Amino acid sequence: MLRTPTTYCGVCRTQFDLIIIGAGINGAGIARDAALRGLNVLLLEKGDVGGGTSSASTRLIHGGLRYLEHGEFGLVRESLREREILLSIAPHLVRPLPILIPIYEGAARGPWTIRAGMIAYDLLSRLSGSTSMPAPRMLSRTAALRHVRGLQSDGLRGAALYCDAQVEFAERLVLENVLAAKDSGATVSTYARVDRLIVENQEVCGVQYTDLATNEQHTANSPVTINAAGPWVDQLAGAAGAKRLIGGTKGSHLVVAPFSGAPATALYAEAQLDRRPFFIIPWNGNYLIGTTDIRYEGDPGEAQIDEQEIEYLLSETNRVIPEAQLTRESILFTYSGVRPLAYAKDQREQSITRRHFIHDHSPRLGGFLSIVGGKLTTYRRLAEQAVNLVFKKLGRIDPGCSTDHSPLPGAVIPSEILAGLTDFRSLREQFDRESGLPEFFTRRLVRIYGTRAWKVLQPAEAEPSLREVFSKETGAIAAEIVFSFQHELAQTLSDCLLRRTMIGFSATVGVGDDEAASRIAREHLGWSEERAKREVAAYRKYVERYRTGSGSDRVALSS
Repeated sequence: MLRTPTTYCGVCRTQFDLIIIGAGINGAGIARDAALRGLNVLLLEKGDVGGGTSSASTRLIHGGLRYLEHGEFGLVRESLREREILLSIAPHLVRPLPILIPIYEGAARGPWTIRAGMIAYDLLSRLSGSTSMPAPRMLSRTAALRHVRGLQSDGLRGAALYCDAQVEFAERLVLENVLAAKDSGATVSTYARVDRLIVENQEVCGVQYTDLATNEQHTANSPVTINAAGPWVDQLAGAAGAKRLIGGTKGSHLVVAPFSGAPATALYAEAQLDRRPFFIIPWNGNYLIGTTDIRYEGDPGEAQIDEQEIEYLLSETNRVIPEAQLTRESILFTYSGVRPLAYAKDQREQSITRRHFIHDHSPRLGGFLSIVGGKLTTYRRLAEQAVNLVFKKLGRIDPGCSTDHSPLPGAVIPSEILAGLTDFRSLREQFDRESGLPEFFTRRLVRIYGTRAWKVLQPAEAEPSLREVFSKETGAIAAEIVFSFQHELAQTLSDCLLRRTMIGFSATVGVGDDEAASRIAREHLGWSEERAKREVAAYRKYVERYRTGSGSDRVALSS
């Protein structure tokens, strides 16, 4: 059930310096940067913050080792620099991840190729200033099997071990950028669908959008509009007569419970079928397996894994780790998304560049920019480049970008509460002492909310029942439901469970916990019984997209 799109600015305005369409990672990053530089920003999103491609990635903040194969050294260096920045400004969300690359006889990438790649990667890391990670190293066959005991030993020649980074909950990274934009004065409206651009004398001067809760139409004006709609970019730009910009490819993932032979570190292996690398990654207490790379021409919002992808990911995992013996019954859930890559008609999927582009539609459509490509790792740099261009178009003095050293909200350490703390280890230890909760629950709160964990617990001082755990599987407490709606822009139960509390990515995809969450909303947020039922029904309909007809069917989705 849709809730009224909320404008989080305290005043009603129709004139802005910049309108951004799309609140995925790119739009969120642009909104944050622009607002921090003092621009009057409107961010519009037809669904929820981070509800599209940003929530369907492999959840890595990586330097782009694979891009070396295609000679994109500049992109690798940029990615490595941005990885270092994100480790600094969002240490609660972005953490180092050791990755092992097994090398087998007959593989497309032999020991010397991998060794050369490791040397280049290490050199580019140093040149980019990314020095917090240990240097890559080559392992013998014996050392590789000691490191990952379940690894296929037949034909194994050795391995490479290097370190990248993981953003366990990419949805939270998007959200915190939006929260930072809001805190700097941006106006954020979710469930607000942009219907058309307002064009006068070949200049885009605003947008017309619909409040999806009331069906009311509104108009907002701005001298610059940025189309950051991800795989939906062409729907808006094309309607204004622009050429095709996006040639999306679908990427799908499986999530399975820990299995026999499962690695303690991530694996980056070469698939036998198509020689494409894929990942097996410890994630959120389970394992994430992916990704695929398939041309996709349908509605990005309807992208789902298909039978061929399921078989591909299961069989390749079982080949690399024979003990695994994964079957369809092993799958907890799946998810798929469409990468908004640059349109390239005749190129193989793997060779399409992962670089981002800022397409200026001038002179045909002045004041209109479209974002093509982009990824989690380099979103901040893309945003910086986009806002630099906006200032040029506005003809204003640019105060300069500060997002490379300004922490995201969950990494800000308020001196009045956390005096003397300098890192997240000491933060977690203090939170353990002060929260009055067992360590299992405090660890969860800090890894999701960072320093905002204290704010999550504040209402519980007056309402002790908010400390109660309502999700045995995840350890989530009642206060998180209240916090997501009152302080984190959630409008629906799906927003709350899938992109705030992250309960929806548990083994049961939140089924069962959804009813408990709706009861908390009834008690503390004033929901009616009718709304609670509607929200649960809508949530269960939404998460059906994660089902595969496999082991996830053991969880009944009916009320």
